[in-house]
Formats: sequence, structure tokens, C-alpha cells
Amino acid sequence: MMLSLLLTGTSGPKAALQILSLILVFVFVVALAYFGTKFVAKYQSNVLRKNSNVQVIESFRIANNKFIAIVKICDDFYALSVGKDEIHLIDKLDPDKVCDYKNPDTVASKKLDFKDILSQVKGGKERTLTADDSTQSSEEKDQLK
Repeated sequence: MMLSLLLTGTSGPKAALQILSLILVFVFVVALAYFGTKFVAKYQSNVLRKNSNVQVIESFRIANNKFIAIVKICDDFYALSVGKDEIHLIDKLDPDKVCDYKNPDTVASKKLDFKDILSQVKGGKERTLTADDSTQSSEEKDQLK
């Protein structure tokens, strides 16, 4: 339509109105597609998750068309290998060892602290800096290490 406006030589308020209406129609179509997609996704996720005894907790791609999945069926957890045309049971998992990252209640609440990790790597030798440390000589600091 815009090309026809340029070729016919239409100018003035009529051409500006046509371009504005074209832009408004484009914005309307994009907004309709966006909100329609969100509605369908929300509807499908609610329908699939409501009253369902099967949940995919996590999946990990091994190769093209090959996955390992942790699936919750009722109250049991299973490790499955999923291929292009087949699904195999690897093992039944202990529910205490499975962490559902989608559910914040099951994720460990302890935050990792670099100081704690460093002290574990050093073998438990932990030393905190004090104001007096900055006044010590380098020999005294070497003796403390």
C-alpha cells in the first residue's frame, strides 16, 4: 500500500492519513498476536498442570533429540532417557535428593558465601581481618600464615 502511495504521487493530508491508518493497523495486529499468544500459553499451562499427576521437573539435553528428564508421577520421581522415538526408565529416584527448582520451598535456603567456601578449601583455617592487621609488619603477617 505504501508503495502504491509513492507511485501514484498522492500527497497532502490524504496520504498522511493513509500512512497513519496503516501504522495503526500494524500496531493493532502485532498487539493482537502478542496478547493472543500469551492467552493461549497461559490457558495451556493451566490446563496441563491442573489436576495432573505428571510433572516434568527438569530436562537436560545430551545430544540432538536425546534428553535426560526427571519426572514426578504422583509422589514418585523417575529419571528417564528420552530419545526421538523411545523413552526408557533409568531409575526411580529418592524424593529427598530431588530438588524442584520451580518450587521455592524445596530449594536449599542457604546462600553460598565465598568466605565459607574458601575456608573449606583452605582446610578450615579461617582468619578474620582486624584493624590491627594493617599495622602489622610483613614478617608478623608471614608468621600468622
